[in-house]
Amino acid sequence: MRYSKEHAEQTRQRLLKEGARQVKERGIAGASVHTIARAVGLSGPAIYSHFESKGGLLRALVGEELAATARRFLDARATFAQALAGYLSLGHVRAPAKGCALPAITNDVARADDGLRDAFQGGFEEIVDALAEKLDGQRELSLGVLATSVGAVALARALPDDARAQELLTAAKRLVEQALAARGLEVEPAPRAGGEDR
Repeated sequence: MRYSKEHAEQTRQRLLKEGARQVKERGIAGASVHTIARAVGLSGPAIYSHFESKGGLLRALVGEELAATARRFLDARATFAQALAGYLSLGHVRAPAKGCALPAITNDVARADDGLRDAFQGGFEEIVDALAEKLDGQRELSLGVLATSVGAVALARALPDDARAQELLTAAKRLVEQALAARGLEVEPAPRAGGEDR
């Protein structure tokens, strides 16, 4: 049975979304083509009509996930403080499938083939550029903010004690704020839930 191009694209997007969820929860090695396909109602071999290989699926989902992170940083509705507070939160730490792919996949990508590493680098550069746009074009500062934030989330995920994880996240947030202040950039406080200022 032949499906329309629209149906094929919808299926491809479902595979990417499910693949991203599984990769962020289980790592690259823990996400199999068969479990991804089954989760969207396909047989394992059916995935190959959308991607040439597991590597092709991984390259596509890494590119899309990192582009989505860049878009979130560029979102004009969110201040940098709001984006930072959301990123360095226990909610983000404890729900990897819903969050940024960087803390979840970076170690796996470091051991992957060049194709996946190239896709990662392209997405990484998009994120750095998006951050730099929010930070007055300061690329070096953007790299430092990204490294601090991603590292803090990755480390906090390894800590079972929420109090220790929160301590780490708070320290990272303060470090980023100090780095911004040293460059003459102020971080406005993120509004509390309910619209109150901190």
